[in-house]
Amino acid sequence: MVREVDGYAADIPYLRDFKPMLAPAWLDHVALVAGVEPPARENGFAWCDLGCGQGVTAAILAATHPSGKFYGIDAMPAHIDHARRLAAAAAIPNLQLHAVDFAAATGLDFPQFDYIVAHGVYSWVGARAQRELREFIDRRLKPGGLVYLSYNAMPGWARDLPFRGLLKEFGGTIPGDTHARLSAIAELVRTLAGLASLKASFIVKELLQRPQDYPMAYLVHEFLPADWRPLYVTEVRRDLRTIGLSPVASATLSENFDCMVLDDTACRTLAGITEPNARELIRDYYLDQRFRRDVFTRGSRLLGPDERATRLLSTTLVLAPPAPAIATPPPAASVASDTPAGRAVLAALAAGQAAGPQNLEMLLTLCAAGVIMPAEPGCASVEDLNRILSSRVDGPEEIRWLALPCSTAVEVDPGLLRALRDRQPIDAKRYPGWRDFLAKHRVY
Repeated sequence: MVREVDGYAADIPYLRDFKPMLAPAWLDHVALVAGVEPPARENGFAWCDLGCGQGVTAAILAATHPSGKFYGIDAMPAHIDHARRLAAAAAIPNLQLHAVDFAAATGLDFPQFDYIVAHGVYSWVGARAQRELREFIDRRLKPGGLVYLSYNAMPGWARDLPFRGLLKEFGGTIPGDTHARLSAIAELVRTLAGLASLKASFIVKELLQRPQDYPMAYLVHEFLPADWRPLYVTEVRRDLRTIGLSPVASATLSENFDCMVLDDTACRTLAGITEPNARELIRDYYLDQRFRRDVFTRGSRLLGPDERATRLLSTTLVLAPPAPAIATPPPAASVASDTPAGRAVLAALAAGQAAGPQNLEMLLTLCAAGVIMPAEPGCASVEDLNRILSSRVDGPEEIRWLALPCSTAVEVDPGLLRALRDRQPIDAKRYPGWRDFLAKHRVY
């Protein structure tokens, strides 16, 4: 028998993963790029994750932001149990975790939040839970605060709807636990993959060609929730407008720059559409958008061009980790880096210097391309946390991330975690650039 919590299969917990774009510095950067004043954090701040999963993001951010108050909410007790054990092992005192749904969370004694984030929740729950999530935000968001909301988007998921229908309808007829259901569905998908109704599906191709990249925990929580439905950006904006939220920009940084993600024809078409929501909808059609990471605000002050530039130049940006150990860098990263202005910015950051006001646009381009990333100017203590993270390598609760003193984390190969755990040298040929990167951040 499959156990469910709010429509989610509860017999298989979700992935233990960290989301860098939920960090305060990242969200502040998104706001500044859009010319919106981010929350003031000089006297501390409060951050809340709605649907925090196993609590990895909340725990790492709490550990690396000792002046902040962090809260994680999730309806699955197994998720909160893991998060509490992680926080206790790493001695993280500024994180509170609650195994409740959004309706119950609304009635708890929480502060007003500067940041409220909900990653991978909104398009997986039904109308009631969506309304309760909005009610929580409406009641708990501080004036001028930022809200992050990610969701599966249309039209990019259109080709996958037959696959989703197969999972929902056929999967409900299969006896046994969630693992048994997914195994039977996977076998059926392999049999039917050549049919016209599934041949165009992106996710079917992925499952056939790269099944190792889609673990059971992901598939369960991605596809089996009863209320799963991809959403148009205009639907989500209408929902959030009911609680006074207005869109800021995308936490997928490259999508804030048309020239990085669209061709000239698309840019010309969009230039003729003045209504913002209609423009964003048509933009999603050009992008064949599958997943949005939207940032919203309520009552934030707009910045003039000069103040925006000054604030952006005063923020902390650091070099991103070497790409080969995890993924191939996007084309925009190589193009932006291989220019005189790009090399000047990277050299300045590598030397711990400011990039210079003349390089603001290149700074933003490199950040959007993933070559550099938003961070904090402080130097958080991460030794205890990283000892816990590296000790879990190859175990049943492995977390493939390392915290950085600049208050974020980077995904690493298990081999790197083993080297750190065992205090062994890092193989420079196998992991090019990583030894210097980790040494620069004082975690190796």
